[in-house]
Amino acid sequence: MFDGIQRRVVSMWFPRLPSDRVLRMYPGDGPFALTLKDSNANRLYCLNIEAEKQGLHRGMSYSDARAYCPTLQSRPADPAADRRQLRVLRRWATRYCPWVGLEGADGLVLDITGAAHLFGGEAAMLADMRQRLARAGLSVRLGLGDT
Repeated sequence: MFDGIQRRVVSMWFPRLPSDRVLRMYPGDGPFALTLKDSNANRLYCLNIEAEKQGLHRGMSYSDARAYCPTLQSRPADPAADRRQLRVLRRWATRYCPWVGLEGADGLVLDITGAAHLFGGEAAMLADMRQRLARAGLSVRLGLGDT
């Protein structure tokens, strides 16, 4: 039933959540990628920005990636740990509103209807989210809109 209130929703997308998670534990500079075995080949699963700047991309074979970028550092991917990290972020996001849902393997959806004023408005709320996530070493893309 429609209650007459226009819902406002924030979408949080973490395009590098797996690599950001690992790099928080094992900081390093330079190109970095997580690998995942697929059809008897190790493939790049998630890359940091430096690896993308070298022309590497998700799905590329690890051996090809090493040929393009000999300085590439890597670790095996852990999708279960990535899901746990997303659930931790979901719990953290309840600081902004009571309703936070998971969106796929790398996103959250927040219903901020009636909550933005507590943070000085929508723009200030988004800035706070972006700032806190950046301090935590997480890449994020935020979107805001009506439902």
